[in-house]
Amino acid sequence: MNHEMNSRMNPQMNSQMNPQMNQEMVNPVMNKEMNSPMNEVMVNQEKMGMKDENIMKIVDELNICLANLNILFIKLHNFHWNVVGMGFFDMHEKTQELYEQVALMLDTVAEKIRMYGYNPLASMQSYLKVGTIKEAPSENINATTIANIIEEDFEHMLMGARKLDEMAKDTMDECLINIIADAMCFYQKNIWMMNAYKTR
Repeated sequence: MNHEMNSRMNPQMNSQMNPQMNQEMVNPVMNKEMNSPMNEVMVNQEKMGMKDENIMKIVDELNICLANLNILFIKLHNFHWNVVGMGFFDMHEKTQELYEQVALMLDTVAEKIRMYGYNPLASMQSYLKVGTIKEAPSENINATTIANIIEEDFEHMLMGARKLDEMAKDTMDECLINIIADAMCFYQKNIWMMNAYKTR
């Protein structure tokens, strides 16, 4: 009873004693969708040998990555449908290749969040609120402009992957590290290809 009274009188102390409450105050958008019962979180992490206090921060970053991948998935469809002019065939084919790969990546990220015992973000509203990649208008667009946008977006995604990579090294979670490494290779390769396409 004393603990309950102290918690009501001292919110700061309550926040320190309950990290989950503190996280909800910091990031209500992500928490609303990704909350899972704490026993599920603990069991999942114990089974996989993941007992790191920074897991919640990693899950937050993974949800930002997931939001951006979903925005990219739609954006690449937009470019696939609306590319016009010189380079149409090349870019029409390339954007399909990219959104098919992005679809696999976003599924991998979402499943990794579930492995940690949390629910991944799963609505366009939350993706647009949390994501850091901009949408593109639905209009005719030439191949060179598309290449510029993809290059810029993938550079942004690469920066996010590097941030996650630094966080992942502390957890010793080789599965997460490999997911991030594969993503970085994908972004690097396609940044190079978009740049080469523009200089042809």
